[in-house]
Amino acid sequence: MENEAPKIDFKSIVEKAGIPTTEDGWKILFKQDVDGQECKITNDSPFSPFWRLISAIVAKPATWIVNSLLIDTILPNMFLQTATDSAFIEAKAWEHDLTRKQQQYAKGNVTFYRAANLGPSLLINAGTIIQTDEINGTAYRIKTTTDIILLENQKSVLAPVIAENAGEHYNLGAGYYHVLPEAVTGIGSVSNNAEWLTELGADAESNDDLKLRTRNAFTAAAPWHIDAVYTAILTEKSGLNTDNIFFEHNAPRGPGTANAYILLDVGEPSLQLITDLNEHVTEKGFHGHGDDLQIFAIANTDHDISVTIYPHIYLLANEITVLLNDVENFIRCAFRENNDYITTKTAPASRLSFSRLGQELHKQFSGLDSLNWGQGDITSVNNVPRLSNLTVTNGNA
Repeated sequence: MENEAPKIDFKSIVEKAGIPTTEDGWKILFKQDVDGQECKITNDSPFSPFWRLISAIVAKPATWIVNSLLIDTILPNMFLQTATDSAFIEAKAWEHDLTRKQQQYAKGNVTFYRAANLGPSLLINAGTIIQTDEINGTAYRIKTTTDIILLENQKSVLAPVIAENAGEHYNLGAGYYHVLPEAVTGIGSVSNNAEWLTELGADAESNDDLKLRTRNAFTAAAPWHIDAVYTAILTEKSGLNTDNIFFEHNAPRGPGTANAYILLDVGEPSLQLITDLNEHVTEKGFHGHGDDLQIFAIANTDHDISVTIYPHIYLLANEITVLLNDVENFIRCAFRENNDYITTKTAPASRLSFSRLGQELHKQFSGLDSLNWGQGDITSVNNVPRLSNLTVTNGNA
């Protein structure tokens, strides 16, 4: 368990250093300084025009400088833990030869299926749009990047695609991209498989993620390749976060060997991504002397999940349909198939609590009156639970 971050009271530190933090404190300090210089002010009443002028030109600006500039801005941003200003955080990262990771477009392959069993060659044009059903009010779109030919009598063909916009929200699970807003002649359906991604979509690195990666760099400064060094190497890749890399140290292939298992916030790592990471570490020399580190996708366990929901009786039929769909997408988010909701996600060495997930569903959807799960909690070890089948039933139907 990580140590809890210490609470730093910068105001108390400044006050202990003898620096006033209030206007009255500055007035007292100014008065002491005036007396020390043997300057006599006969009328130092709070109602004195002279003393009120001194308060305006000395006490107020000094109080603002100490509180707003020193206590609220400069001191917190001198420390990585408490820094909030992007420029300060990037300066700290630069000290460890790190730069903020930029946004990236998801890239991969989808499968187009012929409508008939047999037929002539078909052209799928570059720029063909494939999209999802709406997820929390948004339909995500990807498009083909080149012209693709489905050969005569061939039933399906892979086509390279790129997301319409940058961001990790496009790293969706299997089957999400299945809608053709404009029909393609001779094509019956399209879909993405579980390992469709070749490059992860990524948002521009947040301040918190950059701080976490910079903190890791402090421990990566040693000349030996320990966990922190390999974490720093692997997280240079957009879409990989420090918290989603897990190490196995017990020499799985003999002395000097270790495994690193990676997990994505959304979707599953493709074989190409794993291959690229292994090539980066081994063939391109990013490993320690005598080290043997291999990277794998963390193992999955498949689960059939069912839930019966009871919508409030005042909901209309179309509102119930939307609620059922939203509940399904929310649960899929918990199983790392999309990233459109704030929910507790499945993870290694943890318990997926369905009572907690139920609480989160109630908090998210006001139209949900009650729900019953069809299974108990899932406890994971060195694996991450994934959905095999998900059934959401309307208990009022």
